[in-house]
Amino acid sequence: MALDAAQLEALARVLLNRADDVYYLGQQLVSKSESVDWRCAKADRFREAMRGRRTEATQLAEQLRDLGRQLRVEGQQTASGS
Repeated sequence: MALDAAQLEALARVLLNRADDVYYLGQQLVSKSESVDWRCAKADRFREAMRGRRTEATQLAEQLRDLGRQLRVEGQQTASGS
């Protein structure tokens, strides 16, 4: 099933918006975990794990952005008849 330019743009927008959401959630994981008044070795491991999740979220967000930009380009090419 071929998608038209408007459908590709709509999908690109969804991916780009979700990328922003995933990135924000990754940032919030660290922010909230750092603000909890919990001090012990377990807390340190937990915070380190949340920093790892932030890295994963950032990488996933970038992949979603790349895909969204690619869909946007394909939509533009479809619209121009290329």
